[in-house]
Amino acid sequence: MASLVLTVSVESDMPRGEVPARTTLRNLAGVRRLQRLCDRFGVTPTWLLTWPVLTSPDVERFGKLVEAGRAETGVCLQPWTTPPFEAQEDRLSRVGVAALPTSAVAAKLHRLTEAYRRALGAPPRVHRAVMAGLDGGTLQSLERLGYAIDTTAVPRHDARGDGGSDWREAPQVPWFPDRQRPAMRGASPLLEVPVTTGWSQPVPEFLDRAATRLPPRLARLLAPMGMQRLSLDPVAHAPTTLRPFARHLVEAGLPCLNMALRSPELVAGDSRRCPAAEDVERLFATLEDLLRHLVDELRVRPRTLSGFAAWYLNEAAMC
Repeated sequence: MASLVLTVSVESDMPRGEVPARTTLRNLAGVRRLQRLCDRFGVTPTWLLTWPVLTSPDVERFGKLVEAGRAETGVCLQPWTTPPFEAQEDRLSRVGVAALPTSAVAAKLHRLTEAYRRALGAPPRVHRAVMAGLDGGTLQSLERLGYAIDTTAVPRHDARGDGGSDWREAPQVPWFPDRQRPAMRGASPLLEVPVTTGWSQPVPEFLDRAATRLPPRLARLLAPMGMQRLSLDPVAHAPTTLRPFARHLVEAGLPCLNMALRSPELVAGDSRRCPAAEDVERLFATLEDLLRHLVDELRVRPRTLSGFAAWYLNEAAMC
């Protein structure tokens, strides 16, 4: 049975997709709304908290959700809001971990981990880096800090242009990464649970690999043939696209459908992709339709990220 995992990066507001001079958390109003929607369908989301959230009074609500069994929490590394800051670091620019020295990322992860421990009374076990950025140095820092699960990878996607990593060769099922090249299988004890992506229709593996290597201009030529690279994104895609895509993923035997959201998109005006109220309403309507399809019709089992990892590793051990 496939599992449904909803991972949400809880970030500060980013109007028009830009980093404001003053950090605000207006979008947490959307967190309440999303949690209520999840409760209706028995979905227990994994909230991945950034530094501004962990160091604000609002962090208490996430602790209460965990205590009530309604959610799990982890951390999300957002370099431009997480101290310590180097003298030359631009705090008003979105940068991925790949743009920073390994020592700077390690220091930020240490501070983020300690902030989580102070706020929620236990060490974090789950991590995501923004902008799909995870390099070998960051992976090794996570190991030293005791993390068990990472959910940064976006298979078949090259995020280097945005300051992230190249995931074109990454598996589409969970794996233990290589310590130097996290997109490859290796000996790290961290389980990488990737964000779910796939083609809109079944394609042979050789074509999947070949199409992933095409330049974006040539890749667009596949669209008239019905081949489109998708994710479970209620902002980018309509229900008429997401429902058959979800069914295809389940029928293909994918063990985990990992849907990744960002909290600024849950409130109008706090993100680039959802600038207006109608954009947010469309997001929630699409998400409700997709959750109903996954849980009620496809009978996908909702789990937290760590709950899925425990189940998955147990299943692997029994094989």
